[in-house]
Amino acid sequence: MEITGIVIAKNEADQITGVVENLFSVCGNVIVVDSGSTDETCSLAKKAGAKVIFHPWEGFKGQRLFADTQAETDWVLVLDADERLSEGLKTAILKLKENPDSSEVHAYSFRRNLHFMGRCFRDNFLTCERKTRLYNRKFSKWDGGSVHEAVSVSGKTRKIGETIEHYSFENMEEARDKFRVYAALKAKDKHQRGKRTGFWRISLDIGVTFLKKYIWQCYFLKGTPGLILAWLETDYTALKYMKVYELNHSFDEKESKHEQ
Repeated sequence: MEITGIVIAKNEADQITGVVENLFSVCGNVIVVDSGSTDETCSLAKKAGAKVIFHPWEGFKGQRLFADTQAETDWVLVLDADERLSEGLKTAILKLKENPDSSEVHAYSFRRNLHFMGRCFRDNFLTCERKTRLYNRKFSKWDGGSVHEAVSVSGKTRKIGETIEHYSFENMEEARDKFRVYAALKAKDKHQRGKRTGFWRISLDIGVTFLKKYIWQCYFLKGTPGLILAWLETDYTALKYMKVYELNHSFDEKESKHEQ
């Protein structure tokens, strides 16, 4: 089982060496698809041994679809620049390479932990999220909108209990900025699909999101960082649906003027 590691990146000089080296621990080669970095991302990736390919930004899904076409192996392992394979996951993947599963298994999903303010989130059975990141590209394809894209697999996906460690935010400001970018992209997708919202839906979603994160997903066990992250993720939900509302009414006003 030969595996190609893939990273999509732009201005990730602080992270790129670490993720490339992490992928090389289980992959025979690594490809970095760069969309126009202005820092040292490309030179550092090459220095770490990766093949760097420029591709203009097409959105997250578009970049991943392009990256898959650049691999020379059927199996690919995808990480973002701020993600790392845990030691346990490295061991599990190396065992798979030595003793592959049956040909019916076309992909593997892993748990992903989120690290924020020195605490590990989504690290238990109630809150963990799963990501399909190791897959046979002949039977798999990236689907989704402008953000939160996912792999769609034709065939069996096997769950592996080991983890990807996600270091998405260095501080609160970076978290807030990322959430706001994602909120705008997600809102655009929802609007294009005909999603509408209003006062009661926005109010309900804000309240439900905070309760879901802080209580159901046990963020309260993480102390003050848990409260801050629950609030930031609630802010993401609020901004997303407020932007949907804005897009709805901007579109309605344009349609009304056109009819007049």
